[in-house]
Amino acid sequence: MRPLRLEVSAFGPYKEKIVLDFTQFQNQTLFLVSGPTGAGKTTIFDAIAYALYDVASGSSREKDTFKSQFATEEAICYVDLTFEYNGKIYRVRRSPAQLGPGKSGKIINLLADVAFYHDDTVTTKARDANAEIEQLLSLNYEQFKQIVMLPQGEFKKLLESNSNEKETIFRNIFGTEILKSFQEELKEKAKSLQSQATSAQDSLQTAYSFASGISDDALQEVLILQDTERILVRIAELLAALEEERNAKELQLTDLRSQSQSASDTIKLLEDIAQLEARLKILEEEESSVLGWKQQLERHEQAVKAEEKRLLCVATSTNRAAKQDQAKQNDDLFDQLNQASCDKKPAFEAAELAFSLIPGLREQVDAGKEQEKQLVALAKKEKELTGCQKACEDATKELQKHAELKNVQKGKQEQCQQKLAEVQQAQKDFSIIQEQLNVCRMNVQQYDQLHKRIVQTEKLLTEQLEKGERFLILEKAYIAIDKQFKDETLLYNRNIAGILAEQLVGGEACLVCGSTHHPAPAKKTADTLSDQDRELLEKKRNQAYAEYQQATAELTGIRKQLTDLFDDFAVPAETFEIYKQEQQEKRDTEIASENAILLEMKNMQKVLDEEDALVKVQSDIEAKLQAIDQNRIALQQTLLLNETLSRDLLADIDQEKQVLGDKDLATVQKEILQLNEKIDTCTGDYNKLKSELTELEKQLAVCLANRTTYSAQVEEATTALLDAETIYATVLATAGLEEPFNQLILDKSLFLDIQKRIRSHEDDLNVTATRLRDQRKAAAALDPDQTIAACADQKVLLDNAIRESEEQKDQLAGDIQMLRKAAQEIAAIYKKQQQIIADYQKYRTLSDIANGTKETDYISFERYVLAIYYEEIIEAANLRFQQMTNNRYLLLRKEDKGKGAGAKGLDLDVFDHYTGQTRSVKTLSGGESFKASLALALGLSDVMQSRSGGIQIDTLFIDEGFGSLDPESLDSAIEALFSLNSSGRLVGIISHVEELKTRIPVHIEIDRTAEGSTAKIIL
Repeated sequence: MRPLRLEVSAFGPYKEKIVLDFTQFQNQTLFLVSGPTGAGKTTIFDAIAYALYDVASGSSREKDTFKSQFATEEAICYVDLTFEYNGKIYRVRRSPAQLGPGKSGKIINLLADVAFYHDDTVTTKARDANAEIEQLLSLNYEQFKQIVMLPQGEFKKLLESNSNEKETIFRNIFGTEILKSFQEELKEKAKSLQSQATSAQDSLQTAYSFASGISDDALQEVLILQDTERILVRIAELLAALEEERNAKELQLTDLRSQSQSASDTIKLLEDIAQLEARLKILEEEESSVLGWKQQLERHEQAVKAEEKRLLCVATSTNRAAKQDQAKQNDDLFDQLNQASCDKKPAFEAAELAFSLIPGLREQVDAGKEQEKQLVALAKKEKELTGCQKACEDATKELQKHAELKNVQKGKQEQCQQKLAEVQQAQKDFSIIQEQLNVCRMNVQQYDQLHKRIVQTEKLLTEQLEKGERFLILEKAYIAIDKQFKDETLLYNRNIAGILAEQLVGGEACLVCGSTHHPAPAKKTADTLSDQDRELLEKKRNQAYAEYQQATAELTGIRKQLTDLFDDFAVPAETFEIYKQEQQEKRDTEIASENAILLEMKNMQKVLDEEDALVKVQSDIEAKLQAIDQNRIALQQTLLLNETLSRDLLADIDQEKQVLGDKDLATVQKEILQLNEKIDTCTGDYNKLKSELTELEKQLAVCLANRTTYSAQVEEATTALLDAETIYATVLATAGLEEPFNQLILDKSLFLDIQKRIRSHEDDLNVTATRLRDQRKAAAALDPDQTIAACADQKVLLDNAIRESEEQKDQLAGDIQMLRKAAQEIAAIYKKQQQIIADYQKYRTLSDIANGTKETDYISFERYVLAIYYEEIIEAANLRFQQMTNNRYLLLRKEDKGKGAGAKGLDLDVFDHYTGQTRSVKTLSGGESFKASLALALGLSDVMQSRSGGIQIDTLFIDEGFGSLDPESLDSAIEALFSLNSSGRLVGIISHVEELKTRIPVHIEIDRTAEGSTAKIIL
């Protein structure tokens, strides 16, 4: 990815839109982003990271805070990045969630927005755009941050992180998540299988318990031993024996049950015969009672028929009386209706006469309504006249007010023009003071740079004293231990013959001459150190020498730096304090001048700030004057129009009043109302009386028709009564009954009960006789001596035998079922357990190898693979690290186990050629750490690009770190970065180091003002 054009607006400290065209760099591949602290240097990198990945470059910034605090709510915050990748041009534009203007102009909460332009299409969904950009670059955000963009504060993470942290970083970069997942799956699988094996063993113990209740000594013995295979064999043997015994019991039970059933049948047959004989005797004794019930029912039926005929006579008599009453009521109604009709005829004739006068009344109403219309029109014209006269008065008053307002606005316009003239003069003065301020700031900046070097000199002087004291101590310690080592070595050399003589054994060959005879062995002249003690002393001497050499190198470096600084100052070291005081006074004077100029500019700025407001005020005044003139013309036209209308209306009103005379609208309307009420009353009375007479005539006609009908009905009812009385007398005579006969009629429930008892007796008698005949026929084949008691005794003996056999059979069935269940459970669990144990052993071995154990020095499969990448990264990094440190340092992967049982394999050490020793990278100084981090980042970028064919890393961004380098180290670092020119890689640096401005020809200069920052490219 290589940026071509970056456009940001209302983003971070940038209030206005800024555009950075990276194509202006041409063949220059190294550029510097410079500017004061807080001006927005890192924001340039933030904008690129946000455009590509929807996040900032560092971990301390949130995208919801991207909108500039200098910008207004109407401004829209966005980033627009055009970049090149693999020869193709791409563009992405993003804007975060923010407050901004809606379609209606009202300030609302705007949602985040994105547009990714690629292959003649545009992606506008954030999730899709993020995925497409990540797929295009073949880098996720974490990889991008470690390889392409090195944020401030996170630069040394890769260098000083431990194996666990590096593993996480490299996992993201080299995509070894699949290996990590593979390791975790193996571990989880082994853990799961171990748990399953334990669970299977518990299940097997439970299955053993199914067979623990079987009373078999051989089975209980193998259960105690938990020998599963022998348990299954013994259970199979027991099942075969128990099945054979259960079959024999089943045959025995079948025979006993057959005998018992035969005895039960005989007992039941004899008992049924005895019961049926007794029941038949009882039923025969009840025959006389049943005959009386039948006679009672016959008399009941005769009385019921006679009662029905009596009730018919009563009903017929009641019907005739009712018909006679209806005929009388109809005659009375006819007389009443006839009288009412005669009473209403005079009133109807009077109403009919009044109804004939209604047409004349309607003509009077029409004439009144015509007068009403003329009076309403007159009132409307009078109201219009009043409105026109009021409008004329209002227009006259408004014309006076507009004249006064115009005079006021004219005065304000003259005052505004005077103030604008003052602002124009202040602008000319401000430009002069601005030039003075720029000169003053340049001087202050030069003194600030000089001050930094003076502070650096003081720090080096202090460090020189400390390092000098340490050098003397280390020199003295080295001389002492060196002398001790040389003395001990000399003493050892002098006593080597005596030392060898002490090792001689009688009869064994001498190591020097080979003789087995030792007549006069040499003697030691003094005690010497053992070989182990001398080696330990030598190591201490070498350590002291290394520390002495390091102190010498450090002290020499400090002295060289001080000499260079004093040469730059052009003063001897003795007068440094005087020089420092003079420069501080000059710096303070320039700062005071700068502050005075700033104060004066601030005061002038207040005047200048009024320009926009004054221009706006002047524009408002001109608009108001124009509006006043327009309103005045409209008011004059309104006044003229209303005066004309008033004259015309006044003439019309006078003419109409002469025609109408003295009548008013209320009197005319009252007369019309009274006439309408009279018409409504006459019409209502006529219609009401006419309707009532018509209804009376209809009712009289109905009464005449009903009189004939009711007469025929009375005659018919009389005939029916005579017939009913004749039939009733005949029924009484036939049945031989006399009134009253109610006592012969039974209650319904009693009648039904007697019927039921008779029917039940007859059914019971028939059934009992039939069954007794059948049972006696069945008992004919029995032994005459057989009795119920003898058969019962025999059945008791047979049932006891059956019960005992069934208990024995159930016991056998329970044992068989338990043994079968035990055999099935034990066999299934045992088979499963064996498979689980085999799988567990296999997966545990694989998991231990993949995840790293003590035997593999805690190096996992993933870390082993990453170590291969890491070796390549270190090798690539050392090419630049050695260059930047003048071949002093070399990065090494730590291969020894170290302390503890934690993750190993990715820790980093540094080899120091000055001391010949290896130490941790955490012991490097700040400047050395920066160079190591930079070299490691460049090496990582090289390996990542070479290892992944689809990834093209054309750009590197570095945020800060160069301030910790001395001039020599800075030269080395810059040379290493310039070496990337051969590959065409673009490198951007953010730094406050002033020397970089002279060494790097291309700058993006950030300028900070009170109204936000600006950025521009300087070639």
